[in-house]
Amino acid sequence: MNARLAGAHESTLAGALSVVLHDVAPATWPECVRLLGELRRCAADAGVVLPLTLLVVPRMHGDPAAPPRYLRWLHGMAEAGHELALHGLTHRDEGPPPRGLRDYLLRRHYTAGEGEFAALSHAEALERLQEGQDWARRHDLTMPGFVPPAWLLSTPGLQAVADAGFRHTCTLSQLISLPQRRALAAPALVFSTRAAWRRASSLVWNTLLARRAAAAPLLRLELHPGDAVHLPILRCWTRLLAQALQARTPLRLGEAALLARQPA
Repeated sequence: MNARLAGAHESTLAGALSVVLHDVAPATWPECVRLLGELRRCAADAGVVLPLTLLVVPRMHGDPAAPPRYLRWLHGMAEAGHELALHGLTHRDEGPPPRGLRDYLLRRHYTAGEGEFAALSHAEALERLQEGQDWARRHDLTMPGFVPPAWLLSTPGLQAVADAGFRHTCTLSQLISLPQRRALAAPALVFSTRAAWRRASSLVWNTLLARRAAAAPLLRLELHPGDAVHLPILRCWTRLLAQALQARTPLRLGEAALLARQPA
């Protein structure tokens, strides 16, 4: 266990922070780079090293493009100490039709039809997971963790994630180490930018959540490529990140999952 991990373990994981970048794909690459610039500035201002977890989508919305420059960038991020994790195969909900109003609202409105693993059977989920792993192997990329799009994962899908050999996954409120399925409380600050009312609500909600989560063992800042576009959103999450970096130890999701498996 390295010094950073050992220090976090000595504090029983009190005060850990994971910064996660979603939807990493060729189509979102320019926005990802812009957001990473903001993260580097925050880290420099805080005087800390900020390891990230990048959630990679092999075929974003069905697009199989994998430009060499993009792949070299992924390798460079991994070599710089950041963690890559699989984030679905297409990030598109192609499962069976929603059952009931709640399922419809969750899968069609809350996620805008992107909850890829929300309603898959074990066999369907495992097939997609293995396709994602094959893609990573072809490009010599290591991805020990899996985070489902929109954090929606059916019960059979969770079993498929463990059966595929992934070491950790997440829900919106927990980090789950696998295969033991030990869950760690890990509230997520996440912004919705699709409409003005969503952006306004996000500013209020995440400010309150950051306060309420002060005692949580792990706080996650879950960013999407567009979160550097709208200035109020950018100001909010950079402020919350600066506050968190004053009190919490930055860890990649895989490191936090390892610590979750340690005896208390």
